[in-house]
Amino acid sequence: MISLANLRASATPWLFLPAVLYMSALIGGAVFGGLHGYGVTSGEQASLGVSVIAPAVAGAAAWEAGRHRRSGPLAALSVRGRTRRFRWAATPVLVLQLLLTAAALTSARVADGVWPEGRGLLAVAHLLILPWGWAVIGWALGTVCPRAVAAPLAAVACWAFIAVPQSLSSPAWRHLGGLLTESSTLTDLLDPRVYFIPWLVVAGFAGAALLLTGVRRRPWLLAVSAVLAVGVVFIGRSLVLGWGFDPLTDPRTGHTVCSGTAPAICLPSEYADQAEHVRQAALPRLRALQAVGLPSPAALAMTSPDLPSKSRTWPFQWSPGMSSEKLDYALAQSAVSGTAALHGVHDCGQPSIADTWAMVVMGVDQEQAHATLTDQGWAQLQQIRSLPAPRQSAWFTQAVRSQRFCAPEAS
Repeated sequence: MISLANLRASATPWLFLPAVLYMSALIGGAVFGGLHGYGVTSGEQASLGVSVIAPAVAGAAAWEAGRHRRSGPLAALSVRGRTRRFRWAATPVLVLQLLLTAAALTSARVADGVWPEGRGLLAVAHLLILPWGWAVIGWALGTVCPRAVAAPLAAVACWAFIAVPQSLSSPAWRHLGGLLTESSTLTDLLDPRVYFIPWLVVAGFAGAALLLTGVRRRPWLLAVSAVLAVGVVFIGRSLVLGWGFDPLTDPRTGHTVCSGTAPAICLPSEYADQAEHVRQAALPRLRALQAVGLPSPAALAMTSPDLPSKSRTWPFQWSPGMSSEKLDYALAQSAVSGTAALHGVHDCGQPSIADTWAMVVMGVDQEQAHATLTDQGWAQLQQIRSLPAPRQSAWFTQAVRSQRFCAPEAS
């Protein structure tokens, strides 16, 4: 009964409805990964809610700290211990966070069709740990400032640190706040450091905020607090300095299930039931390539580009719901990458006339194939197509081995 009375007396429940409505629209409307039925990106999509949950929890904690600070003289007469009084005071904030976290997970479940799993569970932990850190910061501010000042200050500061760096031109600052801007793929997973470094930074901020609560008795703590806050930012920044604009990823391994033989189609285990259908769609196209002299692969496998290629295994970039046109292009890219790997060459992955030649051989519509080249490139391709099949195959192999179509990437 006391807990219910505490919730009724708190202003925290009033935050729930506007926060959950905004967060549901944010998560449901995000095009994040574009992979339906993939538990990893489900968790990562839910973690977008941290930009709503953390500011709401930080503001609520500051308000609750200020509310209970005003009853300090009465608290001294309470029969409850200090820990029990703190737990009772923080209950509305904890309930708010748990309800908003449940709402974020439900929104991601509706959008992606599955609950978070695998590496996506680390994103769920992110939804809990990061707001906890900001709640500590809000609580500390609420104990040293009037709650009418501390609550909006904590909420705005939290939101600004999480969201504003995404618009900065310096990429290193984007990785400190904890808001994910990129998701895992079927072949590469976000590195755990994408989560750990924001946790480290917010833990440093929380420690600095807690030091502020002792400034009245020990004024020198203000300098220590400032040094800690600035130091943890620069430590975090030094850890992400070489990442660039995209977060760090790890190659995914041991995740494929194969169907058929010579060639087998190996898809992620989440989509194993579609492997045979994809194989049947790919077989006529692969036979057409074999007919002009290209060696047939033993398997087409969805593996990370960062992993070394296996002998007679072509990389295969497939996605759920892939159209026939996109499958044509994916198989053409597989032919280029697989032939390059067979000759010990790393394919740069850029569109080329070699891709288009493979598409035309597989029977792609002429207009669709023409759209991938300039008129000059299309005229060159027509000349190549007029050659006997063995010479076409030899030209394709030489073009892939030389990688002449690769343009240097802009720095």
